[in-house]
Amino acid sequence: MDFSGFWRLDSEASTFHGPAPASLLMKIEHVESDLTQHIVAGNGAGAEQRRVFMCRIGEETISVVGETSLKVHAYWQDGDDTDELVIETTMSREERDLHFKDCWSVSEDGQRLTMAHRDDALAGQTVILVRDETAAIAFEGEPSPA
Repeated sequence: MDFSGFWRLDSEASTFHGPAPASLLMKIEHVESDLTQHIVAGNGAGAEQRRVFMCRIGEETISVVGETSLKVHAYWQDGDDTDELVIETTMSREERDLHFKDCWSVSEDGQRLTMAHRDDALAGQTVILVRDETAAIAFEGEPSPA
């Protein structure tokens, strides 16, 4: 399974805890075990927030988003013969640890990416993204991480 591509939020199909972003675009680079997410989120007032999140599938890695350090363990749900990727993230905020378990899968036609939280702090939240190559313009000139 390769998650690479440009993706746009399908807000009508998604379920959020709290307010949904007004817009969400994602560029995913998936090369072997390296997974990088470039995220552009917009709010209703037109403000834009950009983040880059990196992890290595099969290993525990540390990723920094903004000023927050994240401990990440990404793995295939049932070993290498599955199409579901699990990304478990632990972060410390305000002297408490938060744990998230994000389960990724792509539809058979490759046009829909589902990111579901089933049994974590965001249980019930499901973000649905649709493949959208026109979203590439939001990432023009953005360097890829080394």
